[in-house]
Amino acid sequence: MVEAVADKGYESREDIINCLMNGTVPNVGLKYDKNERVYHLDYEALENAEELKSSTKSEDIEKCLRGGVLPDCYEGTAVSVEMHELSTISCFIRNDDDTVTCPMGATLTKLKTKGNSSVYGSNEACRQCKNRCTSSSSFKTVLFGSDATHVAVKMYGNPRYKVNKLPEGFVFHNSFYRKDWDKKKVVIRIREDKAKQHERMCTVEHPFGTIKWYHGAHYLLCRGKEKATGEIGLSFLAYNLRRAITLVGVPKLIVATRG
Repeated sequence: MVEAVADKGYESREDIINCLMNGTVPNVGLKYDKNERVYHLDYEALENAEELKSSTKSEDIEKCLRGGVLPDCYEGTAVSVEMHELSTISCFIRNDDDTVTCPMGATLTKLKTKGNSSVYGSNEACRQCKNRCTSSSSFKTVLFGSDATHVAVKMYGNPRYKVNKLPEGFVFHNSFYRKDWDKKKVVIRIREDKAKQHERMCTVEHPFGTIKWYHGAHYLLCRGKEKATGEIGLSFLAYNLRRAITLVGVPKLIVATRG
């Protein structure tokens, strides 16, 4: 049977997280990211981790992921989990060409100005960053004063990654010492799995083509997301019924529907 779902490679962040929380590996097509997708969750303390790891219940899977523990259902898959703490002090560096180098070496561009100060950021750089320097789910923005060349930041992350070092004699401001320094983050990584994507393409694309041309689903009569979803859902229902009749036969299908 075929479900009326969007292509995994173009689902939203919320859809991907929902798949993960239910024990489903979203073999995403990396449209923007290079080798993997990175998602960050707020850490929640976990008890009885060994018992919950083997569970297949969605609520237990979610507890494991938020606790920084990889459930057994994800062992040997493209999904991995890391625990990150605010443990490393690094800095942003302003360059002569009016760009900024982030602690991980990515380039940030100027987004706007505030008086004599400038705000820099890059959504693309933060999307693929292996370490986080912000507790926000959005991308990081950094404010440089007119004469500032370095801005200090305390980062989440794994010590194995190299980051920018602060210059000698750097003076910290009171605003640098934040209350959220004791926070932890759970980092979920989904590596690209081309073999799975190819297998899914071979399995799913043919039914989509049949539905598109046999049922006239190459265009929609309704407008709006909900109406369009209902219309295309009817096409999938018709396809599944015809497929069931072909595989099982009408008599057995009638017996099955009657219970």
